[in-house]
Amino acid sequence: MSCVLSAELDLAELDARHWTNWWRLLVPPRVLAQPSWALAILDGGKLVKLVVTGKGAIDPPPGFSEKSLAAYAKKLGVEAIVAMDREVIGKLSAEIEGALRFDMDYAEQGLVAWRALKRHAGKGIWTEPQLLELLPSPSYEPLQRTFDLLVPNNSALLAYVIDDDRSRIHTSIIAVKDDGDIVQAGTHRAIADLVPEASFARDWQKQQKRVISAVEERFAKPSIALFLERATLMRILTGPSDQLARELNAKHVVIDPAPAWLLGLLGGAAVAAMAGRAASALASMLPQGVRDRGKAIGDRARDALKDSGAHPFALLGFDPIELWSRVKHFYRE
Repeated sequence: MSCVLSAELDLAELDARHWTNWWRLLVPPRVLAQPSWALAILDGGKLVKLVVTGKGAIDPPPGFSEKSLAAYAKKLGVEAIVAMDREVIGKLSAEIEGALRFDMDYAEQGLVAWRALKRHAGKGIWTEPQLLELLPSPSYEPLQRTFDLLVPNNSALLAYVIDDDRSRIHTSIIAVKDDGDIVQAGTHRAIADLVPEASFARDWQKQQKRVISAVEERFAKPSIALFLERATLMRILTGPSDQLARELNAKHVVIDPAPAWLLGLLGGAAVAAMAGRAASALASMLPQGVRDRGKAIGDRARDALKDSGAHPFALLGFDPIELWSRVKHFYRE
């Protein structure tokens, strides 16, 4: 069994505009504005070669240090830089080749390579942004088991982002999961004859049931469906941690249908959003010691929930929502 994506993935009725818009939404704005990076090769800690996108190998300007990559990247005018010691390159290749098997699919191979890279983070490999330190490296089996636990087989997943003026759909994706994998994917174009794009976009909060029915007719019965406008998505991507809950309360986001685990997360988020301001005001009146003890109790309760297996992401070994809170600053202009 492959992980998440089937080797025989069926792509149906893809809309090039929708794919382009997904890319623009999901890639950090700074990367889109300046898609450049640099590769620094070191020998015993000394910079011996520097390659910059669009320029090739260049004479390295002074001031390089693996401890100040952000400043050096700014000097080069690039958004990202990777520094690797020559000795580590050989070790890394041997580690990855030794761990690969013929029966591994692409996703599992990628995880093997990522875990090898992380083992050398700060010890022969340095990056800016510090993605090796920020991003986790889950094993293949927990990733597959989590996907199987959260998304039922023979069901469809869909996400729609509507233009802010409601003139048309900004982007969409429809995917079908079966036997543990995504086996089919398409965009709204696949059901446009059943639900015309313009009429849906104009009144999407009332028309989303028509999309659900059309997807069930053409693909499979949806288990998760998300609908929102572009501006709402950007507020969620760049706003405070409770922004999603606030948008849900305001009905700017529709998630229907939603499985029980997602309803549990969203319910907790909604309560937190409504109580957030009042709780902050109350906490400000309490002594620091009381606030610290309250935070410690809350942290222990959260950890106990994960350890019990009741948390939907318990098998992963990390919380994707918590991870997002650590990387979302990349999406601010």
